[in-house]
Order: sequence, then C-alpha cells, then structure tokens
Amino acid sequence: MGSSISSTNQILEAMALGVITVQPDGNIGFANSLAKKMLNTTVDLVGTPLSIVDRKLNDLVSQGFIQNTPFQIHHLLVAKNKLEVSISLLIENDKTTGAICNLRELSTIEQSARMLASFKNLSEQFETVFNSSTCGIYILDNQGVVIRVNPVAPGLIGLKAKDLVGKKIKSLVDHKIIDEATTLEILKSKKAITKNLYVIKNRKYILSSGTPIFDDSGNIKFVVVIEYDMTLVADLKDQLKEARKVAETIKHELSELNLLELKNDEVIAKSEEMHQVLKILLRLASLDVSNILITGESGCGKGLLAKFIHKNSKRKNSSFIQINCAALPEMLLEAELFGYEKGAFTGASSHGKAGLFELADKGTIFLDEIGDMPVSIQAKLLKCLDEKEIRRLGGTQSIPVNCTVIAATNQELEERVDSKKFRQDLYFRLNTFPIRVPPLRKRPEDTLELANYYLKKYNLEYQQKKRFSERTLELFQSYDFPGNIRELKNIIKNAVVIAEKDVLENLVPKKQIKLNQTPVSPNAIKERSHPAGLTKEMDHFEKEKLKEALETCVTTREIAEYLEISQSSVVRKLKKHALLVPDR
Repeated sequence: MGSSISSTNQILEAMALGVITVQPDGNIGFANSLAKKMLNTTVDLVGTPLSIVDRKLNDLVSQGFIQNTPFQIHHLLVAKNKLEVSISLLIENDKTTGAICNLRELSTIEQSARMLASFKNLSEQFETVFNSSTCGIYILDNQGVVIRVNPVAPGLIGLKAKDLVGKKIKSLVDHKIIDEATTLEILKSKKAITKNLYVIKNRKYILSSGTPIFDDSGNIKFVVVIEYDMTLVADLKDQLKEARKVAETIKHELSELNLLELKNDEVIAKSEEMHQVLKILLRLASLDVSNILITGESGCGKGLLAKFIHKNSKRKNSSFIQINCAALPEMLLEAELFGYEKGAFTGASSHGKAGLFELADKGTIFLDEIGDMPVSIQAKLLKCLDEKEIRRLGGTQSIPVNCTVIAATNQELEERVDSKKFRQDLYFRLNTFPIRVPPLRKRPEDTLELANYYLKKYNLEYQQKKRFSERTLELFQSYDFPGNIRELKNIIKNAVVIAEKDVLENLVPKKQIKLNQTPVSPNAIKERSHPAGLTKEMDHFEKEKLKEALETCVTTREIAEYLEISQSSVVRKLKKHALLVPDR
C-alpha cells in the first residue's frame, strides 16, 4: 500500500500541471510543487482547508460536491494567475470521496496545443512514410508473430495483409512461400541481420534486413524487418535509414517508460538526505554493482534499502537471500552460508545442503549485522568475494557463484578493525560502495510521512479507524526516536491495536517526559539565586519564557504566535530545554 501511495505521489509530482486533491471535508490531501507555485506558496498544504488557500477554487469544488458534478472546467484568476481549472470528483460506490483539481496556465495550454499539433503532424508523417514506402516493412513480436505490415510487404511474397498479421513468420517457411526467415535468425542470435531471401512462390530474390529492439533487461521486445526487391536497392537506402531511426526511437521510448516504474515498497523519502541515498542506490542497482555496505543505527531501515536495491536491479527476478550474521553460532553460520556435504559434522543431513550463497546465485545475498560475524568465517567470506566461488563444509569441489553482495551493520567497522575483531582486508572489500543511512532524528521531514503511512497500514490490517491528535504529531517531531523507524512502527502498531479511543494520544514513551513536568528541587532554586554567566542567564530566561507560554498555549503553533517566533524555532527550543507540550 505504501508503495502504491508513494509511487502515485511521485507520478503526480512529475506531471506538467498543478495537481491538488481535496478531501470531502474541504482539506487538501495532496498538492504537487507546480500547484504550490501557481498558488504562490512554498509551505506544505496537506491538511490545510482549501478555503484558506483560495476562496474561488474552494467555491467551485464545494459546488461540485453539492451538485454532484463529476467533471467541470473553468477559467479563472487564482492567486493572480490566469488558469484553466478542471475539477473531477472521486466517486466510490456512488459516494463522493474527494476531488482532483488540475491547474494549468492558459499560456501553457496554448503551448501544449501547438506541441500536440506538431506531434500529430509528426505521427502523420510517420504513417505516410510507413504506408507509402516502396519497400516492405514488418513489425513482429518476440515470438515471431507479425504485428503490423505496410501495404507493400504482402505483395513482395505474393500474399495479402490478412494472410500475415497475427501469424507466425515461421509458417511462411513451413508452407514453402520463402526459403528462410530473417526474423527467426534474429530471435536466435539477438543480432541485426541482412540477407537475401528467395521467394519460392514468385521466383524472385528480396533483400531482407531485420533489427531487434531490446528492453532494459536485454530481452528482445520487437523485431523490425525491411524487405525490398533487389532492383530497388539504390532507391531504398534513405528509407532504410529512416526506419532504423524509428526503431531507435521506439527503443528509447520503451527505456523511458521503464524508468518511471519505481517500486519502493515502504521506502519513504521526504527529506533531502534520503533522496540522495535513494538516488545513489538506484545508480548502484542499475549498474549491477556488488560489495555494497550499508551502515546506520539499528532500526533505520537498512534491510529495506537492501531489498530496494535488489528490486530495482537486473537481478530482481532472481532470489533475494537474507541472513542475520549475529543470530547464529559460528559453526551453524558457516554451514548456512556455504553449505555442507553429507557427513561433514555430527547431525549433518545425509544428503548435504546447499549454502545461501548457492541459493543466491544470479540474485542478491544480504548479510545483515556483518560486524558480528566471527573472525574465522570472515576469511572464508573474503575468499568467496575475491574468487566468486565457495566450497561446502566437508567438500573438495569449488562451486562458482554469481550474486550481488550487500552487507549492513550498525557498528563502526573501522573501530572493530582497530580492535582486531574485524579483518581489515574484508572491510576494504565490503566497503567498495559505502552507504550511510541517516537516523530518523536527522530527517524529521520523514517522521510524519512514515507515521501516517504506518497508521494507514495498521488501520487497514486490524480494521481500525484510529487517527493522530495534533499534539501527538508535534511530539513525534520533537522526539528523538532512539529506535528509529522500528520504534516508530512499533509505537503506532501498539497504539492501533491497544488504544480504546480513536484519537491516539500519549504515544511518546513516559521515560521521555521532560523536566517541566517534575517539581523543582530546593537546590535548583538555590543555584539560580547565584550569579551566572551571560549564556546561562539567557538560557534560563528563554526556558522561563517557554514555560510561561506552556501555561496558556496548547500547540507549538500557538506558542510560536505567543512568543512571535517561528514554529520550527519553538520545536527546537523545547527540545533544547527538555520541555514538552503538556496534556490538555
């Protein structure tokens, strides 16, 4: 579900028009960057009433809700911009669940109309070339089935178009219409081929030139074949060149479409730090590199990122094997990684067992908690990485393995190397492509995004309708989450299952309740009576002003207005002085 939502938002963000989704209560559910630009704002609009953002636009949406108008288009002045606004209602089971507003500048619409006309003209030109060409043109799929032919192609071999389209090209050979088919050789060799063919039916030779079109996985997607009478070679050179350009264009378009298919499951990246991490990981995945080391605190999502690499690599259709190196004793860990032959040790299977490296062949193996791997096994792992082969316990034969190796740890491996608990040569081998995952406290932009994602996930899983209070969301932003995403996930799961009320409160652990909620000791009062340095005095004054605001204000937004500073400054200062917004 998280993957679907995240992917949808990415697509909407990339669209060349402003997009705003509106919930039935009139609040904004999503607004892409272009929409915010058209509305002359840079703030996050999610959860903001549309009426506050633009009254005219809100009136149109409200009118649509009331009149149940599925689709409407208006030209109006929004935030001093002349826009075309199209409003579509979202309807499920005859119930209106929201609306989508598409915003486009009128100047952009005029430009788009010109581009559309140009594209239409280009398409017409292609169809003209395809249908008026004096050579025969075939487009076939990867099974050798004819998808399309131009008018000339059937005539060259004495048939009609209906006799070709939808039929396998091999049938022409089987029925002795031609002596051989270029396409069959192309599908077998995966190379472009040009050769002379003899048409048995009308006893003439034709020159057949075929080109395979590949997808990103290196598999043939289409085959384009150009055929012409040998007497027309000189006249058809230019047309053959044009056909090859068309084939390259098709290949490029297929590649661009594939780049849009980013499936990131539960990987949520709102912050710039995580955007950079994912950008690097996608690069590594596309190049099919190995020896990737992911470091970061426990619970920050290292395992999820390892799966992200695998699912976006050329190995995505092969196995993803994961093992926790800290969870197994030394002997068992070695047997699991490299396998064993029958009788290798007491209790070994009589048939032997393949190791995880063997099972991960052509795929990906993820070595979690690599820092806890026993030193004795590290040497064997290094040999495996260097030679790309393993030897089972009790075995004598080397078994080649071809897999992407991803390791992860929450420890500082350099310190482990210094203390002789981790091999230096293995560290350098694994650290070819190091990735540092920032902890959740370093990317507060992701906190609320993750919180809302897991709330929706567990609401759906346990058939609940829980929601966060405003204070809970504020506490999430000020809380450090020492357990990172794992802690956030567990807190929300526990609340959804256990909490009796639909509004979730007091989710931050009690151990994090700060000093403002405890009595001040006499010694502390005595200490304050003594002169202090300027910095201490200023800090004391700042803390007292915050406490004063906390007496009357409910939210950090209200505190910001009371103290005439920004909300982000309030959150930072509350955290600095170990203060929390009290329960109301």
